[in-house]
Amino acid sequence: MVSALPFFSPEFLDAFTIIVREGLEAILIIAAIIAYLESSGHKEKVKTVYSWSAAAIIASLFTAFFLEGVFAASEAGKEFLEGITMLLAAAVLLYVTNWLLGKIESGRWVAYIKGKVEGALTSRNTLALGIASFLAVYREGFETVLFFKALALGSADPSGIFAGLLLGLAVLVLLFIAIIRLEKRLPLKIVFGATSAILFILAFKFAGKGIHELQEAHALPETAFTLIPAIKDLGIYQTLETAFVQLLVLLSGAVLLYLHFFAGKKPVKKS
Repeated sequence: MVSALPFFSPEFLDAFTIIVREGLEAILIIAAIIAYLESSGHKEKVKTVYSWSAAAIIASLFTAFFLEGVFAASEAGKEFLEGITMLLAAAVLLYVTNWLLGKIESGRWVAYIKGKVEGALTSRNTLALGIASFLAVYREGFETVLFFKALALGSADPSGIFAGLLLGLAVLVLLFIAIIRLEKRLPLKIVFGATSAILFILAFKFAGKGIHELQEAHALPETAFTLIPAIKDLGIYQTLETAFVQLLVLLSGAVLLYLHFFAGKKPVKKS
């Protein structure tokens, strides 16, 4: 049954968050590359960035069609494939969370953008600049396709996902205008910090649902574990296997927080 209020569903929030976060990162990277080109006297290369970025968006759409075709052709092992897709999405989400936390300081972000562009400018290689732009956008496009597929697999109601996608795209258009045309910068610490937290929650959810799908496919055992409540919207099921994998995700999150915010920091000496 399709929800009458898709804007209030968990699927809507997840879909909106995914498209805005992935799209925003692509916009920020492309905007920073363009700003770097203009400030360094290479404004003529901006067209190359736009052209290869558009090609990356088209390639992402082809990736979506390809992934859908793989699922259509694998009806017999559908639950197994769904489980693997969700676990892969959870792993990529943890990687993206780590990447975001690593760039949360503006200095690291500037160094990242400089590294993307400087080599191409030094060698005056337009192709290298185009490939850098393509990969920056396609990485986000590929992740978006993977995350939305995992999200759709875990939902019986696509209306919330579709509504979140549409509203997210509208927000991205406004952000693109604000960042590219008005040249306004977003507070990266807040943006990266907030989206890291949301993506980590999605990784936790996909990890639990992925294991559950593999159990449904009889690829993994299913051991009852009633000490925790069943919360399907968070991918929490009353089995030892799902609880164990989600515990690993939580421990991974704790390690990332320690490495990015506490490791290597000297304690303040009291006078």
